Amino acid sequence: MSADSPTPGPDPAPKAAPGIARRVLRRARDAAAEDLRTRAAGARDAARRAWAARPSPRRGIAIAFVAALVAAGAGGILWQARLPGRLPSALDWAALSALLERDARPGDAVAVAPAWAERARLAAPARVPVLAQARFDRAELTGVRRVWLVALPGAPGRASWLDAELDLIARAARPAERMALGRLEVQRFELAGPRVPLAFLPDLLARAEVRRGDQPCPAGADGAPACPGEPGPSLRRSVRQVEALPRPCLVAAPADAPLVISFPSVPLGSALAGHLGRAGDPPSPATGALPARVALRVDEQEAGTVELPLAGWRAFRLDTARFAGSAREVELTLTAPAEAGALCLDAEALP
Repeated sequence: MSADSPTPGPDPAPKAAPGIARRVLRRARDAAAEDLRTRAAGARDAARRAWAARPSPRRGIAIAFVAALVAAGAGGILWQARLPGRLPSALDWAALSALLERDARPGDAVAVAPAWAERARLAAPARVPVLAQARFDRAELTGVRRVWLVALPGAPGRASWLDAELDLIARAARPAERMALGRLEVQRFELAGPRVPLAFLPDLLARAEVRRGDQPCPAGADGAPACPGEPGPSLRRSVRQVEALPRPCLVAAPADAPLVISFPSVPLGSALAGHLGRAGDPPSPATGALPARVALRVDEQEAGTVELPLAGWRAFRLDTARFAGSAREVELTLTAPAEAGALCLDAEALP
């Protein structure tokens, strides 16, 4: 071999025959198919055994019920454990108290959503009433010019919060100011048409004269009128529960004789409107709706009478338009059977 001839390279590897590759692929495919058939057969056998060992229908229902009960209990425990982190802290309530103490004005009231958040009563100053209604679309917000809506967004009852907010938005003169106090949300609504009475008669009890029938009822040691022969006050200004809501009213002790209340110099307008109900827990259905009667006299003149069944918080309205624009002596006579128990009466002179 001469020096100029090319050096021979290594011999190329022999190519595999096409038939060998096909046989290898066929064997791999057959092995995979066999493995799949084996697995499927095992799954069918396991399913047959599980079906054969299935519990009876009654036992299956019992197992499902226990499982659902355990799941519900675990969910309830988890929900309860997370609840404190969603509720306002003592610092949040203190901030609300400071805000209301600083900014609340006469004619303001506090609404709470959800309505069960009664701690707002402790946070609100004594001069600011707390409204306990769940809805405000038809609520009689007498004497209220602005409503502070205190909401607990993280608490149960979000739907009631939204309902209260929408009701107040519909009655507001302008969009509410919204502020966050920790886990409390506060909005202040200025009502478009506040209903401001000329006088709220329960607030005038201190200068009223009271008698039971023809017997005068002088003021007792606590200043409340006490009629002869009755163990306690015959009439007092208080807040009592009627239809599950607190109502500021005149609470009249039960007696068969009429209770007459005379208020001197009451400014009158278009009407004297009020409510009457049985104070305290709802009466037993067995007692039925007992009758009651409210009569109005203005300056010794008969001005109207209304008959009311003592069921719920009954509204009444007596026309006083002919006396509008002047201060007159107003006399209310309340008549009801003694078995009706204590009665809650409110009345206000409307412009």
